[in-house]
Amino acid sequence: MLITDPKEIEAVLAFFRKHIDRELDVTMSIFEGLAQLERMRVARVGEKGTSHYHVHLINTHSHRQVQIDLHHYSFATVSPDQKRVEVGRLLGSNITLRLTASEIE
Repeated sequence: MLITDPKEIEAVLAFFRKHIDRELDVTMSIFEGLAQLERMRVARVGEKGTSHYHVHLINTHSHRQVQIDLHHYSFATVSPDQKRVEVGRLLGSNITLRLTASEIE
């Protein structure tokens, strides 16, 4: 099951566009109890209407990059206050890859 609602994808892209060239706190996890946290800068965001909706995040201190293609995720939500986004992919057997990005407080 993958994201099929264009409004859901556009809401996530709008969140990342709003934060272009700014840092976010990014958390990646595969299951509860294991999480990787990093501060990353939003480098590029794909355009609406393209065949792939990519988001490029860069950690300027470690040169680590994360490229997100929203067509490969199962769900995506933006918080009501527009300060946090979560995308996830159901991998099976109650395992979900989860990426959360939130504004730095």
